Amino acid sequence: MYGDTAEPTSLDCGRPTERAAFQICRLVADSLVDLDQDFHFIPRLAESFQISQDGLTITFRLRKGVRWHDGTAFTARDVVRTVESFRDLDPNGEAYRMQFGPLREVRATGDGTIAALYTEPFSLALSSWRETFIMPAHITADPNIAPALRRAPVGTGPFRFLRWDPQQQIVLEANKEYFGGRPMVDRYIQRIVPNAEALRTAALAGSVDVAPVSTEWAASHPDPDPNLPVRVVAVPTTYMELIYWNIDEPRGLFKDARVRRAMTMLLDRDGYTGKVRRGFYRTATTLIDPAIWGGDPSLRPYPFDVAGAARLLDEAGVKDRNGDGIRDTDSGPMSFTIIYNAATPEYREIGSLLERGAAQAGVQVRLQGLEWPVMKAKVHERQFEAALYRFMLEPVADPYAYFHSSQIGTGFNFGGYRSAEFDRLSAELRHTFDARRGAEILAELQRILHQDQPCTFVSIPGVVVTINRRFSIPDVTAAGLWNWYPSILRWWVPAAQRRYGREP
Repeated sequence: MYGDTAEPTSLDCGRPTERAAFQICRLVADSLVDLDQDFHFIPRLAESFQISQDGLTITFRLRKGVRWHDGTAFTARDVVRTVESFRDLDPNGEAYRMQFGPLREVRATGDGTIAALYTEPFSLALSSWRETFIMPAHITADPNIAPALRRAPVGTGPFRFLRWDPQQQIVLEANKEYFGGRPMVDRYIQRIVPNAEALRTAALAGSVDVAPVSTEWAASHPDPDPNLPVRVVAVPTTYMELIYWNIDEPRGLFKDARVRRAMTMLLDRDGYTGKVRRGFYRTATTLIDPAIWGGDPSLRPYPFDVAGAARLLDEAGVKDRNGDGIRDTDSGPMSFTIIYNAATPEYREIGSLLERGAAQAGVQVRLQGLEWPVMKAKVHERQFEAALYRFMLEPVADPYAYFHSSQIGTGFNFGGYRSAEFDRLSAELRHTFDARRGAEILAELQRILHQDQPCTFVSIPGVVVTINRRFSIPDVTAAGLWNWYPSILRWWVPAAQRRYGREP
């Protein structure tokens, strides 16, 4: 049983956008390829894959004998229909291009063979297929016709969906006929807990088996502690915490890059990662984490520097014009609201640090905690001034998806950042197979993001979880607990310590 404070708003595995939904979909659904514990691509629904010498065709040979959870046979048509549905639901094509790049056509060339045809070489092609859950062609993917899929997904994955009890739990059962071998636990239950304190209490009481805990609590309970029924495990992640500045908000507060750099310098990020997160988090420089993606490790985060930030604001013409202690822009006071997910109290700490630092420079910051569904809607609809957000980045670099101007309104460029040079280079990266040139592009993209600060890149989290001592799990690598395959399929409980009946 896994405890979580976040409940997904939808389990549409065709286009999951939330961490909680993605975690369920990776267990219920399958992709053609996946990543192993060391970030190497491996077959999943595909038995094998081959990229042509010119890079324009990927041939997938599909596994035989795979069935959907409702008993229908899995075929090449399911793959073709998944791509067609993605395109049908994206009238302007931007989300499709973000997902699949220059994919021209997917063709079933035989009973169990798929050819993915590209108009030009695409270096992120396998990554895009890894991020695409194959959906059943015999059940329409149109949410207006089959909304049940959003509440009860049908997949080919290692677990079958059983039920979703709102605000309580999502229950999956082991797929005994799974082609990769049935999971070694009989059920996976994602229990929804109202807040972090209740989640920690549930973990210590044994009513949930796995639960994220605060870094503050983990720092005071170093593992191993024989008095605890759980192990405390620090898990590396590919997450990124950042603050979006809405460059298009009506008053134009954040249009000037100097203002955005000043905002970054008014946030004591080292104080947050070192004191609030007890050293389990790292201060971020940009979206590109050198430890995972590459880039330029010599580039350092902007320091917490109130005086330096004040000089930048002066240069940008943001000054106190009426003597009230608050700086002014041409459209009024330099005053704004930052929204954050109220379920995570540490996020308020980030807002409070910014509020205090900004006040010293004559900038007024207000904090507004929101329930996650409300928060998500405001960010995706770009109805905010500043927003604290968290992403799970893919191990394969694709900054295009987050800051290319084409992704405003359709992708993850929620702040409305526009840079012709960033657009050019991030598009080039998607077509670069040469590792040396790819590293050069990543380094240049990192320098652009560092200079322009379309977001304040706050931290690179390290997640701390408690795991009930009954469980044996694979060694934790940079891929963490969940973001690789087969991952949880290898978790098991010795017979003498089982609670919930027979497990293989």
